Amino acid sequence: MTAEEVKQSITAWCSSDDDLEITGERVEPSADFALSLRAGRGSGSPVDLDVLQGQGADRITVRRSVTVQGDAAAAATDVIDTRPGGVSASVDRGAATTTVTAQTYVYVDGLSKNSFMHAVAEIARTSRLLTALTGAGTAAAEPAATAAPAATPSYASATPVEQPAAASAAAASPQMPAPSFTPTPAPQPQPAPASQWVPTHSVPPQGLRSWAAPDPNGPVVANLAPGLPIQVTEVRGAWARIVCSNGWTGWIDGRIIGVAA
Repeated sequence: MTAEEVKQSITAWCSSDDDLEITGERVEPSADFALSLRAGRGSGSPVDLDVLQGQGADRITVRRSVTVQGDAAAAATDVIDTRPGGVSASVDRGAATTTVTAQTYVYVDGLSKNSFMHAVAEIARTSRLLTALTGAGTAAAEPAATAAPAATPSYASATPVEQPAAASAAAASPQMPAPSFTPTPAPQPQPAPASQWVPTHSVPPQGLRSWAAPDPNGPVVANLAPGLPIQVTEVRGAWARIVCSNGWTGWIDGRIIGVAA
């Protein structure tokens, strides 16, 4: 998809959803496009977000900046740490206030209405948690989501999908072509209990894409951050099933980490 096609798709998705509204478009240096979006406009607590695609980038960014008082900076960091692995943040500390910019990414090759709505829902939820700190001073960090990766039908009913806990995702380098589909002859084994989890590999510097099933035609459900420890529990053709320390599981191209031919 070209940047113009991506922008047109996002505009169409927002136009067809009662909870989303494009409120403006602006010129931003080094960006193919930058849109201002209002999420949750029918909920009574709308959130203004930025959606942009860097020049030539293979992903779009959904972000929101919130300013908190100095004594709430530590609590804001705790909030970010408990969000799903796909949500990261930059923190700009001032003399009296701290600006926290929460963001997440959706790669263009996995972009759909569901993946876009999920990203918007995650940042809107994170924004509300951070905004609550400005009034209360401190707030309890939200527990990490435990739902299995799944597509969400719309913003209003989006259920947070847990992704592997990790630091912010680095810009992805070109990936190897996805392996061909491998039929699933039997139910997938359950991941080992957390007490038995032992990392066998780590995500390479270019990062890794992960699928819910060993099918290249399925959606990419996570983009694993470089250096993330993973445990390989099964190899099926060119696919490898991995488990992260928090129990999250998915399928990757095993050729990239040398466990499949």
